[in-house]
Amino acid sequence: MIIRALLLVAVLIVSGCQTKTPDIEHPHLVIGPRASSYLQIEGVQDGTASGDLLRAGVRLHSISNVRQTLRFRFEWLDASGFELRGLAGRWERLELRQQVSQSLDRIAPSPKATNYRIHLFDINTPANGNPHTSGSNP
Repeated sequence: MIIRALLLVAVLIVSGCQTKTPDIEHPHLVIGPRASSYLQIEGVQDGTASGDLLRAGVRLHSISNVRQTLRFRFEWLDASGFELRGLAGRWERLELRQQVSQSLDRIAPSPKATNYRIHLFDINTPANGNPHTSGSNP
């Protein structure tokens, strides 16, 4: 019984460290715990491009005193909340220089995209075990 309880506690601790869920201020962002320690979100924007394609972006500021490598992906969702799979949702890498702001923005691959999530993780945070990290790893 004690072993079962300890195992449950360990699973909860490990699973709780995988992702910082979207916050109220930035509901479109999913930020990993390590990345959240050196990223400051300056703003999230969305709109349309080419008439009917959703466009989304985020402005980041690295508060770190050393270079960091971020991996990110844009997850495009249809009206039912399902992910639109494809190359537009692949993981990408971004080198962040210390104390510098940088913008990321992408245009949805299809007019079927009505919503989005932007995933921001440190390159050293594993993607497995995170329910919001489908797509290929960098």
